[in-house]
Amino acid sequence: MLNRKLSAHLARSIRTERDLLFFLRKFRNKGLLESSDEEEEIIAEEFEISPKKTINERLLQLVKTDENKIKKTIEKTKIELHKSKVRNYDFKSILSEERKINWLWCYIIKNINKEIGYILYKETDTGVVTDIEITKPLKIEGIYLQEKRQSTTEEKRKQIENCLIHSNFLEHEEKLLSNHLKNEWRKNARRTEMIKWLDGCHSNQLMWAYDYIKKRYEIRYTWTPSSNEDMKSVIVAVYDLIPENTKKKFFENFRHAWNVKKSKERKKKNVVLLENA
Repeated sequence: MLNRKLSAHLARSIRTERDLLFFLRKFRNKGLLESSDEEEEIIAEEFEISPKKTINERLLQLVKTDENKIKKTIEKTKIELHKSKVRNYDFKSILSEERKINWLWCYIIKNINKEIGYILYKETDTGVVTDIEITKPLKIEGIYLQEKRQSTTEEKRKQIENCLIHSNFLEHEEKLLSNHLKNEWRKNARRTEMIKWLDGCHSNQLMWAYDYIKKRYEIRYTWTPSSNEDMKSVIVAVYDLIPENTKKKFFENFRHAWNVKKSKERKKKNVVLLENA
């Protein structure tokens, strides 16, 4: 059996059943593990009940090699596992820009354990590809998504990556989730009304917009802004979280509320000038 240090190292590397199966396959291919498909299925079932005990009492007892070789294999396998998940999630696409990262960070927090729609593509007997939507709860490790003192875009990007990589999904489920996130984002990508409005507003206007947006239910899934620019990002994130079928109506109400405020201010100013005169 391996010593405690290597045992702990292996336990840190294997966080989910998906990770365990990846390590088992790699160990067996390298000739470091003497096990069958049936034994590995049993180990995976035991891991779900008691991860630490499974690694210490079952997995490590099957390993027949020197500790130095195992250490190198663990490091190499962990890197390969990480790369496989990065490919499955298509991080280059879903984490490619600031607005998308902010939205995704908030979207995951908002939808943890809630039912979301996954699109399955299926080819029929006639060769026609059809898509079928199935709903499943978003079982994801949200503990990695934490507001820091300054929630920078890069910090959110790293948190999202850790959140997805350490969540317990099988390989095909990772690809499904990646496609779901990209499909959801496409609904937002073409909506730029709020961004255009914010680009032309002054400081008081921005403060009003933030106070107005704080009335929305979605604000609870965002972060506390640390600057005026960050405040703009929060406002856009809230707008992006609003369901597609209510976005237009919300923005019309938003613009109307601002115009009413300006109209009242103009009337008040005119009254004051008249009194002074």
